[in-house]
Amino acid sequence: MDGSCRLFEYTSGRWIYNENIRLAERYGEFNVDALKSTAAQSLQRCDTDVKSLSKLAEGGFNRVLQITMVDDTQILARLPYPSTEPRQLAVASEVATLALLRTHGLPVPRVHAYSTDARNPVGSEYIIMEKLPGRPLGACWFDLSDQQRLKVLLQLVQLEAKLHAIELPASGSIYYARDLPSDSPRIAISDSDFCIGPSTALKWWFSERAKLRIDRGPCVNAIDVLRNHALKELDWLRAYGRPRFPFQRAYRESMQYRLSLPNDHIRSLEAYLKIAPELLPSNELLRPLLRHPDLQPNNIFVSDDLDIVGLIDWQHASVLPLFLAAGIPKFFQNYDDPESLAFRPPPHPDLSGIDEEEKADALEVFRRRHTHFFYLAFTQRFNEPHFCAIDQPTNMLTRRIFSHAGEPWEGNNVPLQADLVLITKLWHEYSTGPCPISFPSAEADSIMHLQNMQEEVDLYLKRIRNAIGISVDGWAPPDEYEAACSRARQMKIDGLASLDTEYEREMTGRHWPFDDHNEDE
Repeated sequence: MDGSCRLFEYTSGRWIYNENIRLAERYGEFNVDALKSTAAQSLQRCDTDVKSLSKLAEGGFNRVLQITMVDDTQILARLPYPSTEPRQLAVASEVATLALLRTHGLPVPRVHAYSTDARNPVGSEYIIMEKLPGRPLGACWFDLSDQQRLKVLLQLVQLEAKLHAIELPASGSIYYARDLPSDSPRIAISDSDFCIGPSTALKWWFSERAKLRIDRGPCVNAIDVLRNHALKELDWLRAYGRPRFPFQRAYRESMQYRLSLPNDHIRSLEAYLKIAPELLPSNELLRPLLRHPDLQPNNIFVSDDLDIVGLIDWQHASVLPLFLAAGIPKFFQNYDDPESLAFRPPPHPDLSGIDEEEKADALEVFRRRHTHFFYLAFTQRFNEPHFCAIDQPTNMLTRRIFSHAGEPWEGNNVPLQADLVLITKLWHEYSTGPCPISFPSAEADSIMHLQNMQEEVDLYLKRIRNAIGISVDGWAPPDEYEAACSRARQMKIDGLASLDTEYEREMTGRHWPFDDHNEDE
């Protein structure tokens, strides 16, 4: 039983705060023997052919188990945690997405069996799939030479070009028609068993949003894509919104520890809906496009020769119009650096006369600039429609305001307000007509001041997390957990001691970002 419990529990890391919440989200029981039997049957084998089942990996939404047969054949079973949304649809869409991609020659895992109903004998939804050859690019990314990095980036862009060539009829997520509920809207993908159905992107299903009767797609018209996710947030705010602090506790000081009001965000969303029609670009940028939802090195498998042999983890993938789907993947972009914004090849740094730490910093800056530039350069050469979308002067702001308007509201009104202020200042880039929204100059200045303060807090928090040794949600590797907790405790002691007044110490201590806390306060 102890061995089974280890399979059910998250054991890949620890959290220095709110650990009980994170562990509860990731706990999931299932019938081990039934999973072994199902895996064997998926390969047309007998139950006795299963030699072992072991935990391979755990992420934010799934547990991956490795099943080894007596002849050493290995396959993977991917089980979403019971907390993972949307139930049934997330598995159904990922299975169909993988199948569609394989028909177009993309290197993704073959699915041997799946179930979208947790009432099956396994007691969990699951996908049983092939184990890809190779290793995650993340295992070697920071050790690659410049030429090796270029080899990977070139292949990545060429695979994206192949992905971008897939013709799709609407925005939403991909399914087998048979896996959607009979009353679910869908649009067939020509000459196939696939269709576009409701989006499985997490923003549509977060918290009580899963209960809302709203239009999650499919959407034929790009204007509906722009509008629907803001309408989703309006419905949620009117049904469930209440005053609260921003989820990011470190923002609260700049807001003088006042509660944020849902009505303020409602007004911002209503303003967004007024300007949404003018965010639409020319028709060639409206074509529905599928992109990987989290394209980063751990989801890219490579051979020893750095040939890309697999792209994994397509859960929550969605189809969007090109102008909204465009952009350099988050891991590979370097937009915070003015040198990268200039789109020119970065010179190799002069490392003479500096110490080892300074060399490491200079090489890291160069790596980020090098990656950003050549992703764009290869995209310009091999995926011109994508480059044209990225190159639109308004594209970055359009994508940002679209994202902020659809993000689940957790008490931070500032990002969407700041986007709206910038839209009014750049309205001539979008339209020749008058702007339907406006801000008094004092209010606009106040909003942008708050936005700048939050950006400064983000940089400060990044430095603190790096010093403590944790990720953005407080996660640390098991063998580094105790040391991270010790560093965090000392940082709090030093931070409070540096403050001048008792009020500052009281409020900073009460809202300290690295302590256990109520995430809905």
